[in-house]
Amino acid sequence: MHVFYAHGGGLGHLTRIDKLIKKLEIPVGDVLIITPSSFTKYFKSYAFVKISWNETAFHWSKTIERTIDCQDVTAFYIDTFPFGIKGELVSVYKRFPKLEYVYVSRLLKWQSYLDAIVETIPIEFSKTIRLEALYPEHDSWIEQHSKTMTTIKLKTMDLSPISFIESPYVLVVHSGGKADVLEIVNKAIKDYKHNLEVVIVVFTQVDININDARIIIHKDVYPVSMYFKHALRIYTAAGFNSMHELQSYETKHVAVPFDKLYDDQFFRYSNRSRS
Repeated sequence: MHVFYAHGGGLGHLTRIDKLIKKLEIPVGDVLIITPSSFTKYFKSYAFVKISWNETAFHWSKTIERTIDCQDVTAFYIDTFPFGIKGELVSVYKRFPKLEYVYVSRLLKWQSYLDAIVETIPIEFSKTIRLEALYPEHDSWIEQHSKTMTTIKLKTMDLSPISFIESPYVLVVHSGGKADVLEIVNKAIKDYKHNLEVVIVVFTQVDININDARIIIHKDVYPVSMYFKHALRIYTAAGFNSMHELQSYETKHVAVPFDKLYDDQFFRYSNRSRS
């Protein structure tokens, strides 16, 4: 069994894991994902072990350990946070030192993350899968703590392009939170204030209401990439999945970076042509 630990509340963590599983050609029946995400409904092919955001790191650790005890684990994949988001993987590494651990790395505010982890231990990953440009000190740490490192570019599932509506439209695509979605929508409104015939189509997973006749809001649609080709512009945050999924539409992709706790969207945005 290939066990993936994806700790994050957004849709991005599961989207990234889904793409990686397909890239590595792991049979879906051999996959188990441990996550607190509320978006598992979009990934019905996989089996999940749910954890709760409201639980302590100790409880997360125990759930992970029980899961490993109950499974014949081929490899344990750690998404983004090598010690867990709050250090919950330290006890797992101690309990199962011989397990094959695979670190799936994307951009982190590396020193801020390390400073927040109370306890770390020497760990050697059997492999690190690097998904994008990282801070140099993050790269250096991986070289010291991983037997091998490989860089992989994830591929978005090919969907036949269709037009969402016959009228000209722009897209706003962002799962949350609410304030971020509204900021991106307001950017689109401002950009098209003199083009009132353009419809603004918002795809999100948060509950928002905007009193504007030319705005269409869909709160539970995934995926939406089939609508990209015919959109005049596509507005998103500068998260991992949006920036990589829209590389082929860079000329009409408007990315709005936000200041996140560990994800440096400004760094990713500044490096977008080199990713």
